[in-house]
Amino acid sequence: MLSSTASCVRAAVLAGLIGAGLVAAPLPASAATITVTTTADVVNGGDGLTSLREAFTIAGANGADDTIVLALAGLYTLDECATGPLVHSDNHTLVVDGNDSVIEQSCDATAIIDSSDHDGRLELIDLTIDGGPNTTATGLEGAAIRSESELALTSVEIRNVLSPGGSVVWSSFDHGVTPYRVAITDSSLHHNTGTVLTCDNCSMRVVNSTITDNTGSGISTVDGYPLEVVGSTISNNTRIGVGSSGQGFPGNRITIDTSTIQNNGRGGVRCVNCGTLAMTQSTVSGNGQTAVDASGGIYFSVSQRDGVGAASVSIAQSTIGGNRSVGPGGGLSVTPVLVEPGGSVADTALDQVVVEDNESTGGGGGVHVAIGKFRGHLGALRNNSTTGNGGGLNYTDATGPYDLTLDATEVRGNTAGGMGGGVYAHAATAFVHSGSALSENTATGDGGGLKLGMSYSADFTDLEVSANAGANGGGLDVASEVLRLDRTTVAGNTATGAGGGVRVSAIAADAVNSTFSHNTAATGGGLAVTTATLVKLTHVTMADGTATTGAHIAAVPSATVRVSRSALVLPITGTSCAGIGGVFGGVSEGFSVLRDATCGSVASDLVTAADPQLGPLALNSGRLTRLPAATSPLGGRVPVANCPITQDQRTQSRPAGPNCDAGALEIVEAPASPDAKIKDLIAEVKAKNLPSWLEASLVLKLDLARLALKQGHKPAAKVFLNAFILEVKSQSGKKIPAATATSWMTKATAIRNSL
Repeated sequence: MLSSTASCVRAAVLAGLIGAGLVAAPLPASAATITVTTTADVVNGGDGLTSLREAFTIAGANGADDTIVLALAGLYTLDECATGPLVHSDNHTLVVDGNDSVIEQSCDATAIIDSSDHDGRLELIDLTIDGGPNTTATGLEGAAIRSESELALTSVEIRNVLSPGGSVVWSSFDHGVTPYRVAITDSSLHHNTGTVLTCDNCSMRVVNSTITDNTGSGISTVDGYPLEVVGSTISNNTRIGVGSSGQGFPGNRITIDTSTIQNNGRGGVRCVNCGTLAMTQSTVSGNGQTAVDASGGIYFSVSQRDGVGAASVSIAQSTIGGNRSVGPGGGLSVTPVLVEPGGSVADTALDQVVVEDNESTGGGGGVHVAIGKFRGHLGALRNNSTTGNGGGLNYTDATGPYDLTLDATEVRGNTAGGMGGGVYAHAATAFVHSGSALSENTATGDGGGLKLGMSYSADFTDLEVSANAGANGGGLDVASEVLRLDRTTVAGNTATGAGGGVRVSAIAADAVNSTFSHNTAATGGGLAVTTATLVKLTHVTMADGTATTGAHIAAVPSATVRVSRSALVLPITGTSCAGIGGVFGGVSEGFSVLRDATCGSVASDLVTAADPQLGPLALNSGRLTRLPAATSPLGGRVPVANCPITQDQRTQSRPAGPNCDAGALEIVEAPASPDAKIKDLIAEVKAKNLPSWLEASLVLKLDLARLALKQGHKPAAKVFLNAFILEVKSQSGKKIPAATATSWMTKATAIRNSL
């Protein structure tokens, strides 16, 4: 209800209008429907007609909610230039039902509608607003609609409005409130010049609308929150698609749902010192392709403020693709503004998000995160590129060590002019990458697939690291206190320096149930260890490695490499293991099959040049591995009592046969024939570097035993095996180490007894 003072003022206004002949008689102070009966822009109270301008005047003096109804498909040209825009100055609701009509402005540098009362409400329905010339007032705020009241546009088209240094629709006041101060529904705002929707310190919601082909930004708010875009398309604007700024509070929230933010010249979504971004089932693509100050797909800067909760970026079931930034983060950039002691840790989470074909300068072709945590789940970082570090992901938290997780997130085909073709990560408390592929990435510097520095721990599980290339650490270049590879395949990676598969600098590194195949480097084809690291390889298969120094493993003398129940076979170039600048510190813990003894060996190992019968690198039970044949010498090498790991790389049960197998995979091994067992024994003798006369004598006895078996003379074979056993016994502790002699006698006795 109006106060008595307001009533008196309104009565005076109406009396003045009547005296001037502008209206015929005052309307009652109650809701009214005002029908516009002429398209002419006139003010003439004596012509018996109601123009659009007169209807606005009547509504402003009515003291109640009003509805102005326009004619069906009418054209209302504003040409009363001295009078200015249509003015709504009432603190009530004014609804303009356009009835599919057009309001066009013919006056130069003149706004169209001005709603000036903060307590009022303006709603436009089913209406087109067509702009006019603007040669002088280039910074006009709200050239189409200037509203200090609550504003709602439903089925409204706004086009051809010119305000190159200002805005097309402008509103202000009351951020953080709903109903939204600005609500745009089922509307189209296109081919305008200037920022299309501007909101200072107010809340805004855009639903099922398009903001396209404008010269300027689509949406820009200042301390405007919440800002919500639902089911809408913001595209082909020359600057930012959706932009905002805040004060670093989580309540500074942007929500984008089932929307497309596409082909905007400078960037897709840009928010400075904001608090929360929540995006679902949306596409952000092709942004930043034309502006010299391009900011990519999504640029979000946040603060970690004490006592106000954590800033967050949460994106789900969305695509971020083909965007470009002249700074870090072509697809997504999350950067710090203010970090206070005790501030809540920011959190960035991508769930089922594909980030692909983005590019940046300075780092993070796909994603750049420089504050807080980052988590990726069931997504992909593909074919992104940067001139700096981290083609797919650049994680550089300048504020302290936090968690970084890639869970079932593919990292493929990314390139970096610096380090980390797929991923560059620095200062991560825990890095976890599991259940996907890190493949076909390239770095000019170190870490073709991944470069990890100054990390507390790094855990790679159920991962494929393949076909990556870099200077050092073609697949992985890891500087971490603890490194663990579990059920991981490192294959076909290349380094021009050290570590074709992996280069590691750590306190401890473990590889379990993992496969290294066809990795190439100058030093350490499969693995290069560059610090005093304790490395343990358990049930690991290494094959077809190539390096001048250490086809499979190269390590500095201060490193200790312990090999257990593994298969280090088929080095292509060079010996299996070698030292870097000194002696290789290899220690065998037994039950392995080794091409040569350069990695260290004990009596329970099989050192043999015989074919290990590994299958090609292929998917076996969904894992990229090399499956041995049933007759492979890897089969049954590990007594079941020495086999505590109960699954293989495919998570199949171990053992599959009576004993466990050396290497990453279990097989149901075919029982070795006596001839095959004698061949293995001959290989062991030849690998032991015995005096030539002794080696020749022992090998001759075993060869004669094989020949007798082939001719079907088992008794003769037993005689030659007995002779072998007696000669070994006579040299035990002399020319043959006692443990080795015991092992050979045991094996020869078992073969003899089986005949």
